[in-house]
Amino acid sequence: MLLLFVACAPVTTKQFLEAGKTALTEKQLHELLDDHSLHLTAIDFDAQLRYQSNGHLVATSLQGVKDTGKWSVDSEGRVCMKFDKWYYGDQKCYTVFPDKETFVFFTANGARYYTATATSTSTGDQTGAGQSSASDSNSLLPNRVTAGETVFSDAEKKLALISLARDCPDCNFAGVDLSGAQLVGANLAGADLSRANLESSNLRQANLAGAKLSGARLSGSNLAGADLSDCDFSGADLSGANLVRATIAGAKFQGANLLGAHLEQTKGLQ
Repeated sequence: MLLLFVACAPVTTKQFLEAGKTALTEKQLHELLDDHSLHLTAIDFDAQLRYQSNGHLVATSLQGVKDTGKWSVDSEGRVCMKFDKWYYGDQKCYTVFPDKETFVFFTANGARYYTATATSTSTGDQTGAGQSSASDSNSLLPNRVTAGETVFSDAEKKLALISLARDCPDCNFAGVDLSGAQLVGANLAGADLSRANLESSNLRQANLAGAKLSGARLSGSNLAGADLSDCDFSGADLSGANLVRATIAGAKFQGANLLGAHLEQTKGLQ
C-alpha cells in the first residue's frame, strides 16, 4: 500500500494544478489552523500538531516524543513551521492544497511532503516548551510503519524510501538506509541526508545541491557528474567514491574521509 501510494499519488504542485485544484488562501489557512490540530504524516514523520493562534506550535510524534516551535502564514500564502529541535530547527514553508478529506503540504520546490487530516485530538500539554530531551531524534521515521493492521517490513520501507528519494528536494532522510539505491538523476536538492547510509548507491548525475550529508556513509558510491555544490560532507565517509566530473563548488569536506575517492575532472575543487 505504501509503495502504491508513493508511485501513484500526485507528488507535485504541477499535477494538482493540472487537476484543477487550488491552494488554500491566507484566510483559509488561518481558518484551518488557528487553535486547531492536524495529524501530519510523511515518509519520515507521523505527529499530531496543535497550531495555537499566538503562533506557537506544539507537536507529539507517534512515539510520544514532544517538540515545540512556531508557525505563521507568509506573504505568499504558505504555512511556515520552525520546530525547536526537529529538522534541526530549520524553518520550512509549504503550500497547502485540499484533497478530498485531507490536506497536502508541498515544499517550496513543488514536491509533495505532508498529508494532513484535521483532528480534535489533544497534543498534550500546550505549555511544554523545552520538554524534549537531548536524546530525542531529529528524524521521526517510525520504527514500524502501519496502515490499519498492516505492518511493513524493513525491506518494504526501504523500497518506499528509495522510490520517494528519486524526486524529493528538501526532504528529511537523516539517518535512513539508502545503501545500494539506484538514484540516477535523482532530485535531492537541499535534502537532509546527514548520517544516512548511502554506501554503494548510484547517484550519477543526481542533484544534491545544498544537501546536508554530514556524517553520511558514501563509501563506494557513484556520484559521477552529480551536482554537489554547497553540500555539507563534514565527517562523511567518501572512501572509494566516484566523484568524476561532479560539481563540488562551495562543498564542505572538513573531517571527511576521501581515501581512494576518484576526483578527476571535478568542477570547483579547491
